[in-house]
Amino acid sequence: MSPDLFDSEQQFRLIVEAAPNGMLLVDESGTIVMVNASALHLFGYKRGELLGKSVEMLIPGPSRSAHQHHRAGFIKAPQIRSMGEGRELFGLRKDGSEFAVEIGLTPIQMIEGPGVVASIVDISERKRLEMQLRRTERLAELGTLASGMAHEIGTPMNVILGRAEYLLQRAADEGMKKGLATIITQVERITKVMNQLLTFARRRMPEWRAVDFGELLDDSLEMFQERIAQGRITVEKTIEPSMPLVRADRDQLIQVLINLLMNSIHAMPEGGQLRLSLDQENSHARLGVSDTGHGIPEEIRSKVFEPFFTTKDFGKGTGLGLTVVKGIIEEHGGTIAVESAIDKGTTVWVRLPLDGAQPKA
Repeated sequence: MSPDLFDSEQQFRLIVEAAPNGMLLVDESGTIVMVNASALHLFGYKRGELLGKSVEMLIPGPSRSAHQHHRAGFIKAPQIRSMGEGRELFGLRKDGSEFAVEIGLTPIQMIEGPGVVASIVDISERKRLEMQLRRTERLAELGTLASGMAHEIGTPMNVILGRAEYLLQRAADEGMKKGLATIITQVERITKVMNQLLTFARRRMPEWRAVDFGELLDDSLEMFQERIAQGRITVEKTIEPSMPLVRADRDQLIQVLINLLMNSIHAMPEGGQLRLSLDQENSHARLGVSDTGHGIPEEIRSKVFEPFFTTKDFGKGTGLGLTVVKGIIEEHGGTIAVESAIDKGTTVWVRLPLDGAQPKA
């Protein structure tokens, strides 16, 4: 190798190593011959674990065979371009996790033959922000729609509800009573949907105060006693003694509890066990609501907080309950998480900041 070629190669290696993006130099057979520090950090490997290995080891399994085909095509007709135009690309880390990437390809002529420099950018955070923006825009549109519909639907529904209740009190015929009861039930369902929509449109500012979480849990559970008994559901409740108060809006927290309890009851149509726990976890109160129901498949678990997503049969759920719950919890500075196993049940964990008051005597 001449001194000029040696100097050029050294400069090239220094430039690649200092690049902020992940950089790989791959020969025509797909072997990694150079990798910079940024790429090592992205994929979680040490340099010796990648050099001399096939570049396909950095690509998720289902995409490997297609990548080999595209790589062969690039070597035959090399040009500077983005990889996978029109397709989503993912990298595979050493720990098996996948992450969204953008890859730029630049052909290069090496002494050993043609090769390609791949510039790799992790776009996971950008994708997350884009999804969050789309969700925010969708909720804003939903709020505008709800505001416009609330009066037009709410007023006649209240009239229908009032007249149906009035007639029910005076009806003697059992068939008529049953029909009026059905009307009242369906009007109440429509009203519930509208109230949930309005939560997005004009959620009021929380009225913060020190709240007894355990007392609210008891009050909310009391609302479902008849349904629990009829549904052959047993309740196991464990509340840590002398629990500190939480800082919350009492009405909104009741709304959270009602939604969580209702979901657990619906998940056990054949009966089961409802387990409730409340304890202190550092500076937070931790609530666990568990059922022994059908569970939620792993592939849809991440969607349960999305607007209009529901695992219930058509007509039995709006898909707004958990979306509202998540919004309230996050507005309170807390977190909510779901654990589930098919045919074993689901547990929802809610963590809320404590008020800082002394524990009750």
